[in-house]
Amino acid sequence: MDRDELLRQLARTRTGLIRTYVLHFVWFVIMCTFTAMQWRHDGLKFSVFLTLLTVPPVLFHTVRAHRLCRALDPRARTVGLVPVLVTTIILSPFESGLVLPLKNLLAVNRILREARAANGERIEAVNETRMEAQR
Repeated sequence: MDRDELLRQLARTRTGLIRTYVLHFVWFVIMCTFTAMQWRHDGLKFSVFLTLLTVPPVLFHTVRAHRLCRALDPRARTVGLVPVLVTTIILSPFESGLVLPLKNLLAVNRILREARAANGERIEAVNETRMEAQR
């Protein structure tokens, strides 16, 4: 795949990661609120279950972002599959669903920002060349 296609996929993955992360975060806050209010026992089980359902999509997009970032920049500081699995098993799905995606999201934003800056420089160089050719 060429670099432009990887950047498009990375931008789509970032959008998916943001959406799933926000959904997970909202359900996590709702779960914590229900727990603090000492909601009915069945309601707490349902709230925890819904929060756990939001973890796999977040982790999927986290690992996908890692792979795309590494394809574009092998030195990118992202979290891959093994650290995600280890963190999920050792700590909990909630920590791995809240902390690890942020690290990858920051790396994705940095790569996309650098790509936009490089693309902007190319466009400016082409425009300058056209202006000089017209003179």
